[in-house]
Amino acid sequence: MSQPPPAPRWSLRGVADAALWVGILGAFGLCLLTIAAFAGERHWLLELTTHFRPHYTIALLVCALVWTSVRRFRTAAIFAAFAMLNTSALLPRFAAHANPPSDAPHIKLLLSNVHTGNQNHQAILALIKSEQPDIVALLEINDAWLDALKPLTLTHPHTRSVSRPDNFGIALFSRLPLSNAITLYLSPAEVPSIHATIPLKSGGHINLLATHPLPPGDAEGLLLRDQQISAIARWSSTSLHPAIVLGDLNCAPWSPAFRRLLKEGSLIDTGHGVTPTWPVKPWFLRIPLDHCLISPSLFVADHQVGPDIGSDHFPIIVTVAVP
Repeated sequence: MSQPPPAPRWSLRGVADAALWVGILGAFGLCLLTIAAFAGERHWLLELTTHFRPHYTIALLVCALVWTSVRRFRTAAIFAAFAMLNTSALLPRFAAHANPPSDAPHIKLLLSNVHTGNQNHQAILALIKSEQPDIVALLEINDAWLDALKPLTLTHPHTRSVSRPDNFGIALFSRLPLSNAITLYLSPAEVPSIHATIPLKSGGHINLLATHPLPPGDAEGLLLRDQQISAIARWSSTSLHPAIVLGDLNCAPWSPAFRRLLKEGSLIDTGHGVTPTWPVKPWFLRIPLDHCLISPSLFVADHQVGPDIGSDHFPIIVTVAVP
């Protein structure tokens, strides 16, 4: 009788070679995503690839180091080159902000997407009590949230809010007086934004917009988000006073839509570096979606990402100098 064929024998070298081949396929996939991100304006799926450039950069640098360690230098050089391509897109957000005048008064702002289903109302109230911001913008506000936030009106009596059962309610609380506080609908999506003018002791004014465009989960969502972002840019560029935009804009700083907003709206991003705010979990997917943008006549004094408040977003706390 014939003997059955011997069972295959696994060797450590064979497993290592297989892992390298799997890794090389994954790394070339990251290279393709890098190329796709440069074509983000052509299709909504390509636009989604633009948000994760920090992840591509880190993963490709790790791949380059691994292939250097096994002396495959040409392959390592390819991965390093693509990592540098991503780095070139990230670098503008690492540029230093101009130093504010030493005698300029400051306005402290807190923005938080609290998440409609989040029941930990006390966490955001405790954060506000700790940080003592002048202005608080809260997103995804429903009736339960507004009821829980009533104590906030003792310290921030000037308010405007729109409660909704979906994820697009919005509220503004301010220590400073608000004039011309109105609700705006900036796109056919009909999600509310809040505009208010803040009179300053110096006699000047600041126009503030709190906003929350739709996420670009499909082609229609991308179109509606971009329409709202274009409207924000028009609002800012035609503002008679220095402008501040606070919002979960549902785009990272490397998105074409975000770059257009800064250019067409004549705005400065107060963020520096990566400063990711979403999602809280899993941590390795985090990207910056929550933003504070200001007119060039204002100055960035500080920009911090706040602690976990039970939402899927981290808050941001920004101090703006008003010369």
